[in-house]
Amino acid sequence: MLKIAVVTPYSKENDDILRQCHVSVLRQSYPCTHILVADGHPKSLFDEQPKTMHVILPQANGDVGNTPRAIGGILADAYGFDAVAYLDADNWYDPSHIEGLITAHEANNQISLVSCKRRFYDSEGRQLHITEPDEDANQHVDTSCWIVFRPAFSLLRAWLMPKVLGPISDRVFLQKVAHERFWRLAIDNRTVAFRTQYANHYRAAGVPVPAEAKSILLSEESVKYLCSIDGVVEATNCLGFYPRLIGGTFAPFISSTHLALGRSA
Repeated sequence: MLKIAVVTPYSKENDDILRQCHVSVLRQSYPCTHILVADGHPKSLFDEQPKTMHVILPQANGDVGNTPRAIGGILADAYGFDAVAYLDADNWYDPSHIEGLITAHEANNQISLVSCKRRFYDSEGRQLHITEPDEDANQHVDTSCWIVFRPAFSLLRAWLMPKVLGPISDRVFLQKVAHERFWRLAIDNRTVAFRTQYANHYRAAGVPVPAEAKSILLSEESVKYLCSIDGVVEATNCLGFYPRLIGGTFAPFISSTHLALGRSA
């Protein structure tokens, strides 16, 4: 049996939301260890919990969890885990989530990366019956939908990207996968429950948009940075490649030669 780590960065999330996230990992049908990384705001909820590692960073990093996410992955590598999955603190897994990813990995020549898709929920945990076009087309992978196996562990440090890229970090990570010429298997399992903070998802579902919902325009600062000379130099030096812009807009670029498709479990 493979040794699996699930990395969750957290900060000031509500205790009930954090418990839901944590319990969903503990209840996985395929055993795994939950590595929770406190981004400067530790909770006692996770002390002395089974199958749990609790890492406390001395200060908040303000980069949408990228620094604690990277640290959790690097620790998993150092402690001999065979694969790293991610789960953002406001999301949760179906009980069969990890097992489905492992099954797909084993059925496809031990492929190094497997991604799945999401179900969408509002801030109160009510399902929004929508999907996301880029995700449906395998042009976007949310952070919580990845599992990275040891042959691709060089990617674990990619989250240590310039902080300004935080709002589009999952898209940058997907480009990094393509740039490094890793094959990934994209399966249609929707075993990640995604509690959305984005206004466009509420509009697509035809329900009222919460006042605190985020606009997709938050990525404009990232695009402006990538269009600057300093941004080109810094991003390239940090990531080893330049995140692709198309017509002045950040967009995914996925080589079809590095994408395999799998059926839903």
